[in-house]
Amino acid sequence: MSVRRPDHPLFALAEWTLRPATRVALLLGGAILLSALGVVSASHHTRVLFADLERARIEHDQLLELRGRLLLERSTFSAYNRVEAVAVDDLGMQAPTPADMRLVTP
Repeated sequence: MSVRRPDHPLFALAEWTLRPATRVALLLGGAILLSALGVVSASHHTRVLFADLERARIEHDQLLELRGRLLLERSTFSAYNRVEAVAVDDLGMQAPTPADMRLVTP
């Protein structure tokens, strides 16, 4: 009694995939495919992070520029002659005379 093989293409495919060399090749091909997908994913993630870094650098530069302007403005408004001019002109203040001063002792 002989074993008759069907001539169906799926049977031939199943027979082909059962060979050890074919299984190793398919396994290695799958590993290569997964590795390639990992590389693509890592590259995309790196590009996204680099874009975020560049946006953060631009914002950092803008904030440094704003800080410099605010420090300059603060030094301008806190200058002695500016404070004196505002006190005299806007608030009507004047320096006390010696007669207006009193010495307080403990």
